[in-house]
Amino acid sequence: MRPRLATACILTLMSSLATAAVGIPVERGEAQRQHMQSKRHAAQASISAAATPAQLRAAASRFEGLIAELDQPAMRDLANGNTFLRAERLNNLIPLAEVYLRLGDKEHALSTLEQSQQTHWLPTGFEQNPAFAALASEPQFMAINAKARLARQLFDVPALATNYREALSVEERIAGLSLFWHEARQSFAHFDHVPALDWDKVYLEYIGKVMAANTTREYYDVMMQLAPLLQDGHTNIYPPDELIGKFYARPPIQTMLVEDKVIVTEVGSPSLDALLKVGDEILSIDGIAVNTYAQQRVAPYASSSTAQDKLVRVYNYQLLAGDEAVPVQLSVAGADGKVRSVTLARSGYTDRRHPPAFEFKMLPGGVAYIALDHFESDAGPKAFKQALPQIMQAKALIIDVRKNGGGSTEYGTAIIRHLSNQPINGATSYARIYNPVQRAHHGNVVEWQRLDSADDQPARHEKIFSGPVVVLAGPQSFSAAEDFLVEFAQLKRGPIIGEASAGSTGQPLHFALPGGGAARICVKRDTFRDGRLFVGLGVQPTIEVRPTLQSVRSGQDPVLQEALRVLKEPSGTRAAHTR
Repeated sequence: MRPRLATACILTLMSSLATAAVGIPVERGEAQRQHMQSKRHAAQASISAAATPAQLRAAASRFEGLIAELDQPAMRDLANGNTFLRAERLNNLIPLAEVYLRLGDKEHALSTLEQSQQTHWLPTGFEQNPAFAALASEPQFMAINAKARLARQLFDVPALATNYREALSVEERIAGLSLFWHEARQSFAHFDHVPALDWDKVYLEYIGKVMAANTTREYYDVMMQLAPLLQDGHTNIYPPDELIGKFYARPPIQTMLVEDKVIVTEVGSPSLDALLKVGDEILSIDGIAVNTYAQQRVAPYASSSTAQDKLVRVYNYQLLAGDEAVPVQLSVAGADGKVRSVTLARSGYTDRRHPPAFEFKMLPGGVAYIALDHFESDAGPKAFKQALPQIMQAKALIIDVRKNGGGSTEYGTAIIRHLSNQPINGATSYARIYNPVQRAHHGNVVEWQRLDSADDQPARHEKIFSGPVVVLAGPQSFSAAEDFLVEFAQLKRGPIIGEASAGSTGQPLHFALPGGGAARICVKRDTFRDGRLFVGLGVQPTIEVRPTLQSVRSGQDPVLQEALRVLKEPSGTRAAHTR
């Protein structure tokens, strides 16, 4: 019998949080988890819809025996070090309650559901589970579900998740600030990156600022300057959808800080071709020198973990963003040095050019090249799989993640699995854990819990590309793209060429803010398996190469050119680059 809604829910909730407590062998806990799960599955398989009362009673005895086994002190100790094993008690109690109900024993069904809440309050409760429909009118069942709803009430704070209005009450504004401050104080993973930051002092200072913000737009203008103080790329505050056009509208051009000059690197609309050229230098914005404008008008809103990530956000992603109704005035100089004024609308472009998604091409010398634009969906693995027949025939492979802003680590891992039969090692991860009883007994100790990785698995594909591989990376390689770089680097499959990555990955905790806004806070820290840091530093390239003003203006790609040069080297010389 398949696990029903409530049983499946806890497995989903725990799917990324298998943990190891200090002093508890991970292998023992995981082995017991697999053993107990196998026994539970066997018990569940015996209670099909056609099961007889005798079969149901036998199943109830099996579940009861499993719960008793899980309640043994030694097993409880192991469960404290393995989230999945800890969840097994709940995963046995819920089908046991269902069996009791099918036997007509409401009393035991209800007491079993109550017992399940000793260890977990599931925010979905049991109301949506059709197996317990017969209990809907029972006061005890209603009380069980009311307790379950406390999980959502405690963490989602529905009273603050209000819809957009042009002005929020002062109480809502302070409450939204307080929620962000509290969630960061409780769970933020990188306070050691900002040791001089007095987070409580910041909170007190911002109370006055949010009280003075008369409109919702003014409120979010203040709040969006709060998150960057934590200096983390996965910690942000976002305005309501109704205000997106007031903050984030931008003309379809790309810019970059190159040799201390702000250079146009891409013009993404034919309607702008007569106004701007790739290689143009931006001298001023709205009459303000470009660097002054960037530092005063843009940098305070840029959440970033490293200097290179901040430069990308300030001089590329956010430089020209603003109110869609207000054009941006630029003073630019062409390659000939002549200065001219350009006025660009921030919206209304219907002719935007879009680069090809997941570009694949064969380069001279039989080198396959594929650009992985993102890991937000399975589009990347699908594009790689589609190109795989040609890749398998290639003499070498270049994977370009320079513009990959991340998504889900699993999609990058799916590609890595095509590169080796060796185990794929992801990052080592940690999360803060808070136990108020421990704090009461032992004082203020910040305790970190290591999260077991499920990435240490051999390649699952028959088609493994065994030729030389080079990965191209840079400061726009962010989040899951950096997880990909960590896996690739630890695999020692080839060099990484380009620049240091953004230096920000982890698990963001998302929550709503008053007036339709939202926030996220990074609650997980990651390192290489040997303890080396990359969050706050970036994954460092094996060979550093960066664009130059001349290369931008000539349309050359020095990073790709260096990759091709390295691939022409003898294998022994090339291997030295990967050490």
